[in-house]
Amino acid sequence: MKKFLLVLSIVGLIIYLFVGCVPEVTPSEGEGEGEGEEEIARVVLVELFTSHCPNCKIVEPILEEVAEEYERTEMILVEVGTWGDAITIGGNDRYKWYLPDSVQRTTPNTLFNGSNQRIWKVASKDSFKSKINIELAKETKISINANKTENSGSTTLSGNIKNIGATTLNNLVINGMIFKDNGITGEKYMVSKIIKDTTEIGVTLTSGAEQSFEFVLEGLSWASNVNGVIFIQDSSTKEILQAIYVE
Repeated sequence: MKKFLLVLSIVGLIIYLFVGCVPEVTPSEGEGEGEGEEEIARVVLVELFTSHCPNCKIVEPILEEVAEEYERTEMILVEVGTWGDAITIGGNDRYKWYLPDSVQRTTPNTLFNGSNQRIWKVASKDSFKSKINIELAKETKISINANKTENSGSTTLSGNIKNIGATTLNNLVINGMIFKDNGITGEKYMVSKIIKDTTEIGVTLTSGAEQSFEFVLEGLSWASNVNGVIFIQDSSTKEILQAIYVE
């Protein structure tokens, strides 16, 4: 009997060593609620205002080369023609809205997320990238979802925006641009149309609030080389808070 109890004790000890001492698995910090949520990055919209000037022809290929080094989820380049063969519908009004001073308005002018960063005339490739990286490092306050549908020669861009920041955002305007990938160096991403003008009245979004949008572009067939960008801009500060590329 004593031998039997001794055997049981040994067996129990073995079971404890292999099972009983295994630590309880608990969720690590950060797991559980909210797990799998994707962090939304800030996208930089770079607007080059150009007019076939000598300096424009220098800056355009530099910026186009820079654009190839970033994903469209990081940086989107658009080239706005202020006069000449590739004039942009609404381009001159937008340029004057940004820079009313006639001296400063000589082209080229490159703006990074609206009024946030600016380079006038010619600069090095690293200088352009520095401005982009400054904007990429900023807090993301807005998210955008966008869809494209085509019907009988017209195109509809629709979706919604959401305030993902902690504070209320005022004077927000949802706008967009249509541009073509011309596949050439210089004027590769020339804008054909800016959807809204600069007199649009902005809306207010409290933290967590959403706003839907829909743009019906009559007579626009979305060919393979047509692209677009939807962006959210503060109409008072002229800061672009977020942008999304539409292929």
